[in-house]
Amino acid sequence: MIAKVEVDMRTCIGCGTCWVTCPQTFREVESGNEYKAAATGILAPEPQLRGAATGCPSLSIALFDAAGEQIYPTQAQREELNRQKQW
Repeated sequence: MIAKVEVDMRTCIGCGTCWVTCPQTFREVESGNEYKAAATGILAPEPQLRGAATGCPSLSIALFDAAGEQIYPTQAQREELNRQKQW
């Protein structure tokens, strides 16, 4: 069960997938001259949260369980994204 959502605004590219998928959980915020995602603190149903997180092209959305363990993205997923960026 997802208990917490965090957005890494440093890596967020502001594509908007998350705030369109889960407007109750994510919002668009201005960051300098760009728009980025931010978490509202309100959790949407789990299927929507997973859809928003897996739809994030920069893996900027982290999902945590009730014990505080990060369940998405995994370290392997982050490493794969970094490998793809370096080619």
